[in-house]
Amino acid sequence: MTSSLKRQLLLWLLLPMLIITPVAASLQYWLVLSPAKLEFDHQLGDFAIAIASFLKAKDNRLRFEMTAETEHLLRTDQLDKEFFLVVGPSGEIIAGDALLDTPEKEVQAGEFRYVDRKINKRVLRMVVYGVPCGQHVCQIRIAETLVKRNKVQAQALITTLISILILSLTTMGVMLVAVQHGLKPLQDIRNQLAQRSFDDMRALELPHAPSELKPLISTLNQMFKRLDEASTVQKAFLADAAHQLRTPLTALQTESELALLEPHPASLHPTLERLHHSACRAGKLANQFLMIARADNDQNSVKYSRIDLKEIGARAANEWSRRAFSSGIDLGFQLESAVVKGQPVLLQELLSNLIHNSIEHAGNGTRVTVRTHVLERKAILSVEDDGPGIEEGDRQKVLQRFFRGGHAKGFGSGLGLAIVNDIARIHNAKVTLTTGNNDKGLLVCVAFDCTA
Repeated sequence: MTSSLKRQLLLWLLLPMLIITPVAASLQYWLVLSPAKLEFDHQLGDFAIAIASFLKAKDNRLRFEMTAETEHLLRTDQLDKEFFLVVGPSGEIIAGDALLDTPEKEVQAGEFRYVDRKINKRVLRMVVYGVPCGQHVCQIRIAETLVKRNKVQAQALITTLISILILSLTTMGVMLVAVQHGLKPLQDIRNQLAQRSFDDMRALELPHAPSELKPLISTLNQMFKRLDEASTVQKAFLADAAHQLRTPLTALQTESELALLEPHPASLHPTLERLHHSACRAGKLANQFLMIARADNDQNSVKYSRIDLKEIGARAANEWSRRAFSSGIDLGFQLESAVVKGQPVLLQELLSNLIHNSIEHAGNGTRVTVRTHVLERKAILSVEDDGPGIEEGDRQKVLQRFFRGGHAKGFGSGLGLAIVNDIARIHNAKVTLTTGNNDKGLLVCVAFDCTA
């Protein structure tokens, strides 16, 4: 499975939260509940002190002087049931509720001891308070049910869970936003690279990138610079080589053509024809190399002007009609005004390559139609033939250099449609290859942004 930096960052942030959150929840729960329990115990202690004030010792005799009204007032509670018991020094019951007469350890005078006792199947919270009785110590026992405590405990639990849940969700949301924001410079790099053509070697521009990414950006820019230098050298070599080859190849083509016209032995005629065809092919290949080099060099420096594709088609009609007629091709033109921004020489070369490709591969007796028109705010230049066409699996491949379709004829080198694609890319146009009308032949469409 492909590793994700975003996933790794979130895991490293969220996994500690899975440990920290329960610990924090437990600590908060304890911090909320502990003071409440302590306050309830203090109230029991205050109740014990109040009960102790009614215990009187006189002449070695103990008396408990509490009226019924006072007892009723002390026992009044909205939620819990209150119990009390006064125990003498020898363990005898002086006053109160006998159900609290449970075995308890002795306490010192003024000492409070808080315990939980299960009495009559009910859990009670009880305080045992030591009260001086002459030279001895009596016990005041106060107990109550746990309704208030349980309610506070439930409220503390709910409060803790809600606060921890809100904190956790908020923290996770902040983490997600922080990770996305932190990874945004990487997304910006990706977007800049995705929007570029393969020939765009400009330096990346991310002025607000964090310092951790600057070495990566610097390394990428250095790589682009080296690639640009290598590409420039390669293009210069290609242009120079093609230019140097043009003169001798043109001379060879002329001489071979003259040799065919001059009287010569019949046995040499096939050889001279092959020589002439090879010279023509080599000359055409040199011209295509020059056009590729020119297209590559003009990619960032081409000067655009308003051009009507109808005029490009009209020039092509004058240039190619005679050759198409001599090759047995019915070349027709359906030209409507379609204005674009472009470089005239390159666009003329684009159309010439499309027409030449159709004449070369469609075959004798076929029909080739050149059209220019506007469709859905796109200026369309198309060339359609009813020849053998190109297999669907090869249609994208023939736009690459030196690839020829399975049904290709003639002496082509696989550069014509590649040049068309290069020139279209310079003009931000899109080349599509489909089957012609009646599911026959090949239709090549070049769609440009229309200029009003």
